[in-house]
Amino acid sequence: MVNVTYNLDGVSQEPVDLAVSENTVLKLLVSFASINVDEVYSMPRIVRPGETLTSTRRQQNAGGKGANASVAAARAGAPVHVVGKIGSDGLWVRDIIEHAGANVSLVEVLDDTATGRAIIQVDANGENAIFLFPGANHRLTETDAHRAFAQFVRGDWLLLTNETTAVAEAITQAHEIGIQVLWNPAPMHDDFLLTNRVVGLVDVLVVNESELLRLAQQISGCDSSEDYEVLARQVMRELGCRVVVATLGSSGCIGLVRRPTSNAHSIPIVGSSTDISILSGSGDEDNDDVDDIRVISMSCSPIRIDQVIDTTAAGDTWVGYFVAELARAQGESPESIGARAALTPAMVGRAMTIATYASGISVTRMGAVPSIPMREEVEAFTRTKKHE
Repeated sequence: MVNVTYNLDGVSQEPVDLAVSENTVLKLLVSFASINVDEVYSMPRIVRPGETLTSTRRQQNAGGKGANASVAAARAGAPVHVVGKIGSDGLWVRDIIEHAGANVSLVEVLDDTATGRAIIQVDANGENAIFLFPGANHRLTETDAHRAFAQFVRGDWLLLTNETTAVAEAITQAHEIGIQVLWNPAPMHDDFLLTNRVVGLVDVLVVNESELLRLAQQISGCDSSEDYEVLARQVMRELGCRVVVATLGSSGCIGLVRRPTSNAHSIPIVGSSTDISILSGSGDEDNDDVDDIRVISMSCSPIRIDQVIDTTAAGDTWVGYFVAELARAQGESPESIGARAALTPAMVGRAMTIATYASGISVTRMGAVPSIPMREEVEAFTRTKKHE
């Protein structure tokens, strides 16, 4: 057992339990998703400019950041509805997403466009390099978002990345009708803040370390030597998100939660060997909002380096499990149904724990969608602290 201590009034002190309660009313999750055919090439190393190398293995898998995260959320137990577009060459990818438990009735098949493609190099250490052909992913429109959101209610969740068109329009519409938004803005461009003003409408922002640095540089021109917590605080203050999470690869992850607090409580996290701490501030007492932000710091999943095979879907698996767990936690509170419910440090910390273990399992397998674990596997991993 790892004790997590932080200042917060009225937080439940029950241990983390991955089982879904019979009284939980699951919030719906709509995924505005990129859907790709992944061509994965095993390489001795990532190809350098002007170099030709021979691949030792080729695989073709279902993928796309949106599709991967959708499958992860569905396997985590969330009711996921996927909005996307494919060509006739991607019907088998749609079938795999559906088989994972997601609703694909809002996935449109186009006759005049090919399905998106990702060409992925994976080196001997499991690291990857990717380039994309967007295909049908760049045919999503504001009308597609409007049609999809008609089926959802205030308090449900929108999950999206940066691999499709109409992202800003989808975020704006979701915000207007009270759907909570989790945005993983990857791939990110250098002029992100100039071209994505809607980021201020996002409830939960999830970025990796390089994306966090890019955002902070655009906000304040900060140096790359800055501490990740300092960078995340700058991003949260500038953008006004309720939660900002940065995944840091082998260094774990940090999450910032905007929440007024007072009395201290201790929350036990059961079945986790991952170190986690939730702190009340960074010691910067000159900031007016320092007491409104809680910082959650967590180490990476207990996977040995020799178990790492492919990191392609690690981030997407993390995002899908994370949003599924946030939705589940809110659904356990009857007053949150049909509402923009609270996101407490306890909720976010538990979701980060589950997402970290799920992501850890995914890197021990080849491929994107094929690597994403079932919830039962994550439950077993958190109990045994290892995955064979």
